[in-house]
Amino acid sequence: MTAACGATSSAKVCMMRIHTTGQGRAAHRRSFATMQVRRGVGVTAATGGGAGDGSGVQKDRQSLRFKDSRTGVDVVLVGTMHYNPASIHLAASTVRGLSEADDLAAIVLETCPSRWAKTLKMQPKNALMRKLLDNEFQAATEAAEPDVRIVLGDQRIEDLSVSAKAVLKLTWEEFTNPLGGGWARLLANWQAGYAREVAGVPGAGLTAGDLLFDWRLALCMPVSLFRYPLAWALKSPKVIIPFAAFVFGLEQLPGLVPQGAVDVASGAYVATAPETAVSALFLVLDVLQVVFLSQLFLKALLEVRNDILARSIRTACQDAIAASAAAGARSDDEVGAVVAVLGAAHLNGVQYRLMEGEEDVGGGGGDAAWWIEETAATERAAGAALPL
Repeated sequence: MTAACGATSSAKVCMMRIHTTGQGRAAHRRSFATMQVRRGVGVTAATGGGAGDGSGVQKDRQSLRFKDSRTGVDVVLVGTMHYNPASIHLAASTVRGLSEADDLAAIVLETCPSRWAKTLKMQPKNALMRKLLDNEFQAATEAAEPDVRIVLGDQRIEDLSVSAKAVLKLTWEEFTNPLGGGWARLLANWQAGYAREVAGVPGAGLTAGDLLFDWRLALCMPVSLFRYPLAWALKSPKVIIPFAAFVFGLEQLPGLVPQGAVDVASGAYVATAPETAVSALFLVLDVLQVVFLSQLFLKALLEVRNDILARSIRTACQDAIAASAAAGARSDDEVGAVVAVLGAAHLNGVQYRLMEGEEDVGGGGGDAAWWIEETAATERAAGAALPL
């Protein structure tokens, strides 16, 4: 049975198949947990758990399975190193396994309509460019059944620059106002952002060891380091070329100024005034780089986008429940899992939001900060689902 495409609060969805084999899904969930125990992965009892509780989370390499705190639907977050063959295999095998077990409701991708359209146009299935730039997003969708819903759940690339400029502007204002508490606020923002976006749910998210000590990721890292900049250069030359020119210019700058000499009497090197100015410039740039890039990373690239990704995943969970009920499902076991294929840096922040308990609503953030508040900006930024 199928449900027609329609608009949700944050994404348009395409046709999806409604499965009604709850017993099969329940059996698969039991086998999934058993598999993790046999592998020696720490799996805790499924007791619900809120943002401060890692219970109910099943971990397999860089994937996390848990229940969304609001809907109760199973969510599987697959953390990837973009373009890494090991991550590509993990994403595809996760989707394929759930699909074969009839336990897949939807796939949420960390991309947006314009980026996805460009990807499909530049590297269609079986094309040479598709093999050269093999990636986890296409691999995941190709591993699923043709009628599984695909949600493009990331911030629109058109909105990312606006968000980044706002963060950089605010960072500059705070950085140039140390006596007014600007530096203290920058530090507080960094600490809060790190705790939420990087550390995530205590004892339940990905750790540095999950990435550093996975020999598959390490072995395939050179491939990722080749493909990632190549993809940027091919898909976004307007960004890469100016950036490369700026970096190249900085590297050439020291050689363009008059050089100093060694003092014969003392044996010490005496720099020229221009040399000293260039050294001071690089020191300032080093400081600004740390301050601005850390704020840009935690705010624009993680916090804002994690809000949108988490909203897209939860909306997909709600849609899966509605579609299952419309198909005559008699229990929650008949609602499949929602799989989200994300960069590993997003995993802990997105998990934190989805595992927040209802008691956080209206409190110091939590659901009140990203789920209840529906603004025009986040609605425009939310990804839309497109048919493959």
